[in-house]
Amino acid sequence: MNLNLEFLYQVLHDLAFAVYVGGLFYAEIVLTPAASAVAPAQAAVVLRKAGDRQAIIAWSSLLVILITGILRLGYLDLLAFPGTFFLTSATASSAYGQTIFTMFGLWCVLVALGLTMTFVLRPMLIGKIDPMLSQEERERRQERMVGAARWMAIVLRADLLVAATIAVLGVSLAFGGLV
Repeated sequence: MNLNLEFLYQVLHDLAFAVYVGGLFYAEIVLTPAASAVAPAQAAVVLRKAGDRQAIIAWSSLLVILITGILRLGYLDLLAFPGTFFLTSATASSAYGQTIFTMFGLWCVLVALGLTMTFVLRPMLIGKIDPMLSQEERERRQERMVGAARWMAIVLRADLLVAATIAVLGVSLAFGGLV
C-alpha cells in the first residue's frame, strides 16, 4: 500500500512539473511566434485568453508540486519537526538535502516570477485604452503595454530557465544530488 502511495506522489509530482514546464515551452515556442503572425488585435485576444488558462494551470501545478514534494519527503522519512528547515540533520547536511534546499529556493523563485506575471504584468496587458483619453495619455498607455509585453517575455524566459534548472537538480537526486 505505501509503495503505491509513493508511486502516486511521484507520478503527480512529475506530472505537475511536466505540465508547468510544458506550458512554458508552449508559450515560448508555439504561442508567442504564432501571435506575432496575426493582427495585433487578434493576437491580444488570443494571448489574453491563453494567459488566463495558463495562469490557472501554472498556479495549480506549483501547488501540486509543493504538496507532493512534501509528501514524498515525508514518505522517505526525511522530514523532521523541528529540524533543519524541516529536514533531518543528516539529510540537511548531505548533497541530497542541499539539492532539496536549492530546489525549494528555486521553486520560491518560480512563485515570485508567477506573482510578478499574474499581479503586475498581466493587468498592464489586459487593460484597454480608453478612446476618451487624450492622444498623449493613449500613447503613454500604449507604451506601458508594450513595455509590459517585453517584460512578460523576459520573465517567461527566466521562468523557463529556473524550471529547467530545477529539472536538472531533480534528476540529480537519483544520484545523490548535485549541490
